[in-house]
Amino acid sequence: MNASISFEQQLILLDQRIEKTWADILDNSRLVKAIREGSVSRALYAIYMIETFHYTAHNARNQGLVGVRHADNPVYAKFCFEHAAQEVGHEKMALHDVMSLGLKNETFDIPPALAETEVLIAYLYWISFTGNPLQRLGYSYWAENAYHFITPLINQLSETLALKPAQLTFFIAHSDIDVEHFNEIKIILQRTCKRQADWDAIASVMETSLRLTGNMLEAVYKQYEAWQSGDAPRYEFLHALDNS
Repeated sequence: MNASISFEQQLILLDQRIEKTWADILDNSRLVKAIREGSVSRALYAIYMIETFHYTAHNARNQGLVGVRHADNPVYAKFCFEHAAQEVGHEKMALHDVMSLGLKNETFDIPPALAETEVLIAYLYWISFTGNPLQRLGYSYWAENAYHFITPLINQLSETLALKPAQLTFFIAHSDIDVEHFNEIKIILQRTCKRQADWDAIASVMETSLRLTGNMLEAVYKQYEAWQSGDAPRYEFLHALDNS
């Protein structure tokens, strides 16, 4: 790729790649299909949010790790540490939303993360610990701009399950926070990406982490099917939910 490509053109290339990847995931995800068709249940939503709880709990940590590795670049290190600090505790919102579905009086242990979720978590640690330190910006680039693609799904989910804003705190909070974060990510990309190798590493992590998230979505739906058949004892407590 020509090294003379402008910053604006680099963003266009990222956006084109991310739109293609999102389209592939959204067109083939059974979880997305259930939401679009109005057949999503509170149990399915709860399983998804449990996995969201798991991977979100690690985002601040792996981003902080990048800052430690790249301390020789104070501009980027400061960005990593500040964003890591802002992400701390966000998994609690996901857990709150699960409990708000009707589990406040239930006694249960949070099920461990699914294997597909662990792969996503492990990958983000791996690319934070090795390789081009800038490459984790690829994950941030799509994650902080996901609402462009998923807001219609969240709205449909809310309508189908009759969820109040207080039961969607994770999504509502991030829809506001992420607009500002996405602008900051574009600024840090402009300030730090000096070589085509940087952009290539960012694009690779962007697509890989998004596809791993798509794999997690499919795993969530498989677990939901197993739960419906009585073959997922880890989610036994979800039978306490209405509209399951």
